[in-house]
Amino acid sequence: MPNERLTRAAVTTGRRTVEFCELPVPDLGEGDGLLAVEAVGICGSDVVSFDRADEPVRVMGHETVGRIAEATPSAMSRWGARPGDRVLLEEYLPCGHCRFCRSAEFRFCLESDPAATPGALRYGTTGLAVAPGLWGGFSELQYLHPRTVLHHVPESLPADVATMALPVANGYEWAYRSGGVGPGSAVVVIGPGQQGLGCVLAARIAGASVIVAVGLERDGARLAAAKSLGATHTIVSGPDLVEQVLAATGGEGADVVVNTASGKSAVFNDAVAMLRKSGRLVLPVREKLRQDGVDLGAVGRKCLIVIGMRGHSFAAVESAIAILQDNLELVRPLATMTVPLERVADAILSTGGTGPIPDVIHATVAVAPADQSTSEA
Repeated sequence: MPNERLTRAAVTTGRRTVEFCELPVPDLGEGDGLLAVEAVGICGSDVVSFDRADEPVRVMGHETVGRIAEATPSAMSRWGARPGDRVLLEEYLPCGHCRFCRSAEFRFCLESDPAATPGALRYGTTGLAVAPGLWGGFSELQYLHPRTVLHHVPESLPADVATMALPVANGYEWAYRSGGVGPGSAVVVIGPGQQGLGCVLAARIAGASVIVAVGLERDGARLAAAKSLGATHTIVSGPDLVEQVLAATGGEGADVVVNTASGKSAVFNDAVAMLRKSGRLVLPVREKLRQDGVDLGAVGRKCLIVIGMRGHSFAAVESAIAILQDNLELVRPLATMTVPLERVADAILSTGGTGPIPDVIHATVAVAPADQSTSEA
């Protein structure tokens, strides 16, 4: 019997617990492949799931950049790729034939939405018990399902910047493609996390004239980053938040508010109050608790458009890669932490503000090549 191939992986086995294991590498079937992982970014959702005790044992990581190591001819044809190509993966594994997939909105595909379809497959969250197990990027090799959605990454784009493509794509989707920000717009972004900063960057590129980033007292470094990306005003949230926003917009209110921070009724009502009549409120938050005290009357009186939002389109990711490539010096300071695979827990915890490195905006886990230098700041 031939020797079984193994790959080294960081396996999340419980709340804030990682074990390093040698996992079997699957033989290729029809239409699939393997990715040699180069680097993986840490998403805010990783911070949340890493802190939960009810998640499956799994290989986490979905902001993955790597090279196609092996793939069947049918996979190469479907993906438009060749072995050795440097690519970025999306977390979605859409069915490819539903109404959403056929209309280029595969992020809505029920087969890739665990909230709608229990057991739905997604990179970074599917459990180790689901064959072949290598569903996340915190591994030297990652399994490529036939339904993989990938994007080609320029060789000149540094790995720690390339791994920011998905949060930047979210910001581009929420602020520009769905939010409708354009030249001369007044925009408020509530929450200066990775996606919120992506919204600020997208608003700048779209030509917004007023960009207000709102955060908390502890968000000093992130608000400073928002300023460097193009925010014209940064505000620490407080009792006079709405008044400050109205002052920043000449008393007219914002054309667009993107709330990336909280689904609480108080934040919703503040967002409504700072919008002009017929403005747009974009809500990518996922508050699970029902909220009392939501001022729906103001939504009607001001004729507002409220847009629920999740994830990113294929086009948004393509645009994000181009934005990062074209604005490398501008976005490079957002890559505040890069560590080897052995320190993946530090990267996740630091992103959430509880790890050994303070003021992390976006962290990257460098997986390969083995001699790649790592740094942290």
